Amino acid sequence: MKKYTKNLFSDVSYKDVFKDILLITIGAFIYAFGVNYFFVANQMADGGIAGIATILYFLFKFDIGVTYACLNIPLIFIGYKLIGGKFIIKTFYGTLATSIAFKILKNYLGPMNDKIMASLFGGVLIGIGLSLIFVAGGSSGGADILIKILNKYFNLPIGKGFLILDTIVLSLLGFLFGKEIFMYTLVGLFTSSKVIDVIQDGFNSSKSVSIISEKSFEIKEAIMKELDRGTTLICAKGGYQGDPKEIVQCLVSRYEVTTIKKIVRNIDKNAFIFISDISEVLGEGFKNIE
Repeated sequence: MKKYTKNLFSDVSYKDVFKDILLITIGAFIYAFGVNYFFVANQMADGGIAGIATILYFLFKFDIGVTYACLNIPLIFIGYKLIGGKFIIKTFYGTLATSIAFKILKNYLGPMNDKIMASLFGGVLIGIGLSLIFVAGGSSGGADILIKILNKYFNLPIGKGFLILDTIVLSLLGFLFGKEIFMYTLVGLFTSSKVIDVIQDGFNSSKSVSIISEKSFEIKEAIMKELDRGTTLICAKGGYQGDPKEIVQCLVSRYEVTTIKKIVRNIDKNAFIFISDISEVLGEGFKNIE
């Protein structure tokens, strides 16, 4: 185990390891605070293993931190045997940090009359906390391990695995505590998933613009001059007559799309433009890759 762990991190600097540990720790405490203060205090539950631990707390007053650790430890050992790798090492730390955070923050509860607000704000904090853990390459617990195992050995899609597990937990919650609690929790989980998507994909969504025109050279010159954006010329061939074409492609922020359209319209009104969403762009002119 010691030799294996050393090999795992032999190509990683101490600075990166410290950064990952810090992110996982901060993320674990934000996540635990969101679950405790907003979800547990208002009779809601998270999905996955944390949701099961929360339901057991509602039914039998089991300590969430202890239950969370007990449910995760067997899964971590199984995952270590079947999956291995840095993910399991970081997940072990993520589980430990999350369990400790639940233990420390168990008395920080915020019961509210407006459960919609509780589910929304709880979902935001849970999403932020989990995102920090994911950014560090770790996980908060056993649900991720279980689904990775099912994906590896039974080809179960990861998205479908999470959906099945969360559906089971939410159905159990609704059966035990009523449909309103089920719906409030569903709102919270949907919110957290959207926050995770935004943070994982980046706040500055961009657009990929492709332009097919007989005046491709003039268009790409105008784009580089007016927007100071790089362009790429792609050689293509028309499918109908087989005549050669040039496609001008560039990546721009969503605020620059209107300017691109004006440039093309002024040069070639017969041009063909198609625009697609890009979740994140790293590199010169956009977000620093570091």
